[in-house]
Amino acid sequence: MTEFFLQSERLGFRCWSKKDTPLAEKLWGDPLITRLFSKRPLTDAEVQQRLDREILQQKECGLQYWPIFNLSENCFVGCCGLRPYGNDEQIAEIGFHLTSQQWGKGFATEAGRAVIDYAFGKLQKQALFAGHHPDNKASRNTLLKLGFIGTTAQFYEPTGLNHPSYLLYRDQQEYRMKRAQPLDAAAIAAVHFASIEKTFSQSIPEYVNSRTLDDFERLWQDRLDEPDCATCVLTTGEQIVGFVSAGKSRDPDAENSCGSVDRIYLHPSVWEKRLGSRLLQWCEEELIDQNYKQVTLWVFEPNARAIRFYERNGFRHDGRTKEDFNSRLLRYEKLLV
Repeated sequence: MTEFFLQSERLGFRCWSKKDTPLAEKLWGDPLITRLFSKRPLTDAEVQQRLDREILQQKECGLQYWPIFNLSENCFVGCCGLRPYGNDEQIAEIGFHLTSQQWGKGFATEAGRAVIDYAFGKLQKQALFAGHHPDNKASRNTLLKLGFIGTTAQFYEPTGLNHPSYLLYRDQQEYRMKRAQPLDAAAIAAVHFASIEKTFSQSIPEYVNSRTLDDFERLWQDRLDEPDCATCVLTTGEQIVGFVSAGKSRDPDAENSCGSVDRIYLHPSVWEKRLGSRLLQWCEEELIDQNYKQVTLWVFEPNARAIRFYERNGFRHDGRTKEDFNSRLLRYEKLLV
């Protein structure tokens, strides 16, 4: 009987051994898998080197991408585990590779939850980092499901690409604000998508269903290059949990002195913490620096929570309305000087 040091409902985890070359070849010898973390398929020698590194890493620091097995069928599923991240021993990188035969069965999410609990409990890690190839939407969706929140994308030398990146903290981190940069696009898109889905899934489903997360990623990749719209992000630790954009009003009746709160959203995980006012204050100060005298914004009428927030911060409905997604939007305004 195989002895597993960690188990979930369907999966068992053990450590790699030198006898596992056939399993390593089945996993890392598959171009469908390696194309997402390597510029080219791995040779047999490189697969063996990968296995040897995992074994050495376990010996030196007690971490590896552990092989995982389906308990009921006694078959190899892939690997999921941890490796060192940077020079901080309190942070580890989580990753998972599944054989192509095991895709779509929920094993990555289940294995990830088990490893997170093991990392924060048994190993007392303070944070977990994760990244993925830009085309690996399955890994993106799994990480978001596991509670990871986006951070600035990082360059990954083995693929030569900037990989969307994520963090998960064990404990609450300090909040800060910074001006957004192009490498923040994927993280901002995830906040934008999650907030709209949470806010409008019941009241305006047409709005929620009008765009996918992929659409939001493309939107923000373009938007952060726009010179006439400045964006600030709210972070907790290095996680991006909110954003606001400030720019010139695009309304046909707007005067040149009128700016706009173009977009303002918080990740649902940080709602009810009075953080929106920080973003709104930055937006107003940015517009004042750009010599705007007043600011407007549009809000869906069913979004009573947002309306109360804007009214608490000095905005008033100016009587203008418009229709979109079978719902009415109200325009609010505020003098800046």
